[in-house]
Amino acid sequence: PQYFQAVSGTDAMGSGLRLLPLVLGLVAGAIPADRVAARAGRKLTVALGFLVEAAALFTAAHTATDSSEWFIGGWMAALGFGMGLALATAVSAALGELPKERSGVGSALMQALQKLGGPFGAAILGSMLANVYRSSVDVAGLPAPAAAAVRDSVFAGVALAAQLHSPALLASVRSAFVAGMDAAMLVSTGIAVAGMLLALAFLPARPAIAPSSQEVIRAAAG
Repeated sequence: PQYFQAVSGTDAMGSGLRLLPLVLGLVAGAIPADRVAARAGRKLTVALGFLVEAAALFTAAHTATDSSEWFIGGWMAALGFGMGLALATAVSAALGELPKERSGVGSALMQALQKLGGPFGAAILGSMLANVYRSSVDVAGLPAPAAAAVRDSVFAGVALAAQLHSPALLASVRSAFVAGMDAAMLVSTGIAVAGMLLALAFLPARPAIAPSSQEVIRAAAG
């Protein structure tokens, strides 16, 4: 959303619409996950999901300020597809290792891990993006308060550039933000590759106990 609004110049509604490929990809990956896992095994299916994620994130790391909406929508859809494929299969595999009487505990643990993962990921990747942005944006010639505001927020930088009618500052703000976003995407690529390797190393090919569809949905929805 920050890229769409600060770099592409869309409004909140336009930003939300441009996120639809990610959601549609997520659904498209989750729907066939069971069938793919039944044929290839859960280990390979989760690994494949992470591989698709890694490829999408590596492509995303080459996003530029003038990238087309087709390019961005393409890697977002692929990212969602990999997430759907890996997440649905991993949840099913995790619950499948537990006896029925412990499935509630397993589902709760999965939900807790997912809720912790989001804030941790946002903090780590957001900090990296912010650090690269601050070090890359050119605030030479600006008063100290204005320079500090630009470094603190890409939206403040865009607003100040519009107020000063400075195309150079606007270009610097946008390119610095994209540089930070690309760096975060590269780190995310490494995390996805690590997830693939961990799945191949430790995930059972097939669960010992088949979880019910309600249990899988409840855990994934958390």
